[in-house]
Amino acid sequence: GASLVRDVPFGAIQIAIFELTKEYIIQNPDIDVDVNTALGEALIGAFAGGIGSFLTNPADVVVTNLVTQKPVGEGETLITPLEMAKKLYRDGGAGIFFSGVSSRVLYWAPAIAIFLSLYCRFRGLALNFPI
Repeated sequence: GASLVRDVPFGAIQIAIFELTKEYIIQNPDIDVDVNTALGEALIGAFAGGIGSFLTNPADVVVTNLVTQKPVGEGETLITPLEMAKKLYRDGGAGIFFSGVSSRVLYWAPAIAIFLSLYCRFRGLALNFPI
C-alpha cells in the first residue's frame, strides 16, 4: 500500500520528465543535442531520475520508517502511513522528509539513466523488428 504511494508517482514523474525534456530539446532550435543517442537518453534519464527521486523522497522516508517500525509493547499494532507521516513531522519537522535525499538521488539518477537508455535502445530494436 504505502510503497505504491512512493513508487507509482516516482515512475510517472521520471517518465514524464524524460519525455518532456526530450521533446523540449528536439523542439528548441537553440539546443544542438542528439537526444536519440544512448548518451543523450542516459543524460536525460539521469536528470529525470534525479528529479523524480527528489520529489518522492518524503514518501520514501515514510515507507522506510513504516517497514522498520517495531511494536512497542505486546499486543500493539503498527501505525498507518498517515500516522507515521504525522509522527515524523511532529518529531523532526518538515525537514525530516528530505533526510537521505542526496543518497536517494545519487542512487536513482544513474539507475534511471541506465534503465531509460537501454529501454529506448530495445524499444527501437523492437519497433524495427520485421514481423
